[in-house]
Amino acid sequence: MAEGMLSGIRVLEFGYAWAGPLVGRMLGDLGADVIKVEQGTARGGRLPDDPSLRAALDDWRRGEEVEPTLRASVFPESQPGPDPWNRAGIFNKLNRNKRGLCADLKTESGKRIWRRLVEASDVIVDNFSPRGVKSLGIDYETVKQWNPRIISVSCTGYGHSGPFRQRVSYGPVLEAHSGAASATGYAEGGPMKMGHAFPDPVGGLHGTFAVLAALWEREETGQGCFVDLSQLQTYAAISGELLLETSLHGQPPTRGNRARDCAPQGVYRCRDERPDARESMDMWIAITVEDDDAWRRFTSLVGDHRLERKQYQTVAGRFAHHDELDRMISAWTRTQDRFELSERLQAAEITALPVLTNGDLMQSHHLRERGFIVEWDQPGVGVYEYGGFPIDFSDLERPEMRPAPTLGGDNRAICQELGFSSEEIDAFIEDGTLSDKPPAGGGR
Repeated sequence: MAEGMLSGIRVLEFGYAWAGPLVGRMLGDLGADVIKVEQGTARGGRLPDDPSLRAALDDWRRGEEVEPTLRASVFPESQPGPDPWNRAGIFNKLNRNKRGLCADLKTESGKRIWRRLVEASDVIVDNFSPRGVKSLGIDYETVKQWNPRIISVSCTGYGHSGPFRQRVSYGPVLEAHSGAASATGYAEGGPMKMGHAFPDPVGGLHGTFAVLAALWEREETGQGCFVDLSQLQTYAAISGELLLETSLHGQPPTRGNRARDCAPQGVYRCRDERPDARESMDMWIAITVEDDDAWRRFTSLVGDHRLERKQYQTVAGRFAHHDELDRMISAWTRTQDRFELSERLQAAEITALPVLTNGDLMQSHHLRERGFIVEWDQPGVGVYEYGGFPIDFSDLERPEMRPAPTLGGDNRAICQELGFSSEEIDAFIEDGTLSDKPPAGGGR
């Protein structure tokens, strides 16, 4: 395995959904030994906390056929297989470059394992509620007694203080609560959430930075620390211009794609470039005309004399007549291939890019040449391609991609590293302290 900049650092990750696992994945890509700790019980390991996977597994365990759309969104080839808890695409994507431990930390045996883990580790990452952190005994006040150098980064929805501290949240909730959803959507419509839980990766990347900063601080002081990260605040922090506009004008920003300092600006439908397609597929291009000179170049390229009218020759005039300009521009772009049109507009120094699908990204020659598209052989799943680590360092090799752990797949190896004998580990398995399967009877 290639050495990474965090080689020698051990991270214990208690992550669910997206934000916490993303912190662990980034640190694992950088070379840290990341152990994904999943809470087990005597009945088996906890089912992964992705709602779609939980719903699919509930159907599977009742002996019912998993709803086709749900099945296709969770499992490769739409097949749950004999151990579907290890075949979830979103889990395996987010948990590469980690090892897996599934243990019941609330038993006396589990507490022994947990204490040794803390004593032998550098960082703990969680995105549980403060109540959940305390209940599991993974709170900073507990663990720092065993290891004063331990760093605890807790990526909760609302933080460990304040009146909302015990609230549990998911990305779409935070998107609404942060005010961002009120600025997203069509000008004539209501608030609209994004197609995915964008607050999760924002919180996860902030959490990764927090770990790196805390490790640097520990090098200076020799002491660990507690980092209280509110995902509500990390998401609000990237909406600076929205908050500024409201503070200046006393009114919320206008909903939609348009900006007053450049017009027209929008996303316009293009021609479906697939000649053999049976059904039309949405193809789009994003265009921003930044100033009056760009507008003159744009109208020359479009070739529609109506765009030369006097009222369109200033940014303010174009903004005032945005709707009618959008209709004329859309009529033109609908006849154009998005990739060819993008190149023509860029050649005329007009800001434009095609709107790419996930399939476009996976086939991108640019991303492949830069080594961003990676593959690994996931146990029980097979070889698939994924998005890789997004940063290149001049003096380091690209991270090696190791598959995500199966549930409890490294239980024995990790416990052996902690000094437990084979007999002790066998006893842990026998009494349910360690497990590698979800509960047999349903629920979590």
